[in-house]
Amino acid sequence: MKRKLLALSLTLVLALALCACGGSGGGTLAGGTWTQQEVELSDLQSYGAEDLKGPIPEDWTLPEDFTVGDNTRVEINGDKILYGEREGEYLDGFTVATYADGALSTIYEFKSGLVTSWQQFFSPDGSKLVVAWIPSADSTDWNVTLVDLATREESKLELPEMSIQTAGQEGEKDAAKAPELVMVKWKDDNNLIVTGSLKNFDDSTKPVSYLYTLPAGE
Repeated sequence: MKRKLLALSLTLVLALALCACGGSGGGTLAGGTWTQQEVELSDLQSYGAEDLKGPIPEDWTLPEDFTVGDNTRVEINGDKILYGEREGEYLDGFTVATYADGALSTIYEFKSGLVTSWQQFFSPDGSKLVVAWIPSADSTDWNVTLVDLATREESKLELPEMSIQTAGQEGEKDAAKAPELVMVKWKDDNNLIVTGSLKNFDDSTKPVSYLYTLPAGE
């Protein structure tokens, strides 16, 4: 009887440990703070990369089996290159590699879902990535993942409330709507701006924006 109780106790402890490790959020970079920001509609263009092809440095001699096609998304930061194939506005995952002497060495691959292809990924110092993604093209279940490229650790952020007030039709109350699009950009190496928006918006359905500050020491 004592053995059965001991086995049951160990099972419960393991189950609780597994539950504590799972769930939304988590990871070294996920314990930061959120501060709501004012949104300037004219600033929304700054979330996109100016050049979707890199540009690849002229002194790089890439391997013969690496080609940059019409739909290849490329971003360069120092000796790091991020690349993936675009399908419409999304990447179905991507790869990050380091370049040296004509060779590419893969250091990270993202395969969790569809990634906004026009966003900017690298932090200014190239040590981290931010990734806005959804499980499928017909989903609005947006996720934001931070990646520490030194450790390859992924930290999924627990996003704050981003309900957008929409005007109801005549005789109806105004309603709150979940964002159809989540945009991300680095403010600096330690701060990130995350904005939720409808795909069609105006002053009455203004996007909701937050500053995310990484945990101290990260």
